[in-house]
Amino acid sequence: MFHGSIGRQTPVFSVRAEALKVSVIIPAYNEEKRIINRIQSLVKYFDKTLKEYELLIIADGCTDKTPKVVSKYANENPKVRLLNFQERLGKGGAIIEGFKLASGDMIVVTDADDSVPPEELSRLVREAEAQDMVIGSRYVKGSRLPTRETFLRYFLGRSFNAFVKLMFWRMRGINDTQCGAKVLKRYVVDEILRDLFITGFAIDVNLIYSAMRRGFKVKEVGIAYTHVEHESKVSKALFKLVLGMFFSLVKLRVYYSRLRPILGAKAMGKVSSFLWSLTKA
Repeated sequence: MFHGSIGRQTPVFSVRAEALKVSVIIPAYNEEKRIINRIQSLVKYFDKTLKEYELLIIADGCTDKTPKVVSKYANENPKVRLLNFQERLGKGGAIIEGFKLASGDMIVVTDADDSVPPEELSRLVREAEAQDMVIGSRYVKGSRLPTRETFLRYFLGRSFNAFVKLMFWRMRGINDTQCGAKVLKRYVVDEILRDLFITGFAIDVNLIYSAMRRGFKVKEVGIAYTHVEHESKVSKALFKLVLGMFFSLVKLRVYYSRLRPILGAKAMGKVSSFLWSLTKA
């Protein structure tokens, strides 16, 4: 398990991304079959392209051997760190805990599968030099999809995006909130962390909207993305998960409403955790 406290850092603007410390956060729930392949591919690429980086694997209440296999690998590579939670946090909860531990000037959030190759994450890091936050996208110019998602997933994803744009006018220019590739500057995370409470898959909307509300620049960049369907935990309970994500949007809308003065992220987080427990697979 990774221990330590991270203090607030000064924003860095003039140093190129390759010279900064980059923290990569990977939430992992029962990923023993593919997490090591993901880690190895990232390490192999980043060792050649980044001068200083760390991989933070957040084991999210796993019931398989994910913590064990990651711990074994981390013992042999100091750039890989494991934070193991016994109870299920949800994807959002795991990412929030990762933010608390990340020490990099740039923080990357990505998935445990190989849907987004390392070179694309590295490209987003370079894009983030002139931005506050960069999000990878499957639905803007420059995106490349070697494999197509199923019609059902596409329909539900596009419907969710339409609902996001309807509820949050600042996000009407964002076409893909759910792609598993995002890069944030350290100072952005420091500013928005108190407003993060979505513990499920809609954490991405929470991240982007909270950054926009505080006036940070968010750029959407098309990337190469391979849809990974086999043994997908998301696919097993797709309707249930999407329903939970819609509930999360409602909570986020309420939080950023006139009720905000009497609400806090902590209180909203408790509600979010409860609803997440009802909708998780």
